[in-house]
Amino acid sequence: MDTETISNLGAEFHVEEISVLMPGMGGLGIRVAGLLELTALPIGSDHVTFSSADGQYSASLTLDQAKKFGILLYQVDKAPLPADKGGPFRLVTPGLGDLCANVKNVGQITVTVGLGKDTRPEERSC
Repeated sequence: MDTETISNLGAEFHVEEISVLMPGMGGLGIRVAGLLELTALPIGSDHVTFSSADGQYSASLTLDQAKKFGILLYQVDKAPLPADKGGPFRLVTPGLGDLCANVKNVGQITVTVGLGKDTRPEERSC
């Protein structure tokens, strides 16, 4: 995924300012629902797993949750999202009610049948 791919998605998938949905956080994002339209999903797929590039953290959301709440931040102040802000891609899930579902430095997105790898703590107090 790159900024050209993101820019070619329909306007309905672009989030021009995440602070409208998540006060205190800034930047541009793209709705995961738009990204999922770019590829054929496996038959019966029902989960999407977002994993950090280092493989240390992952969150597996239902396909419906990923489509409804998932936003990948990719830019702040007209520049790529820096690593200290969770870049180059950071999953945020405003409205989901689970801050532990937010994944910094997303390096892989996997669509699966059944729950994928999920390292979120059982007590979701992130």
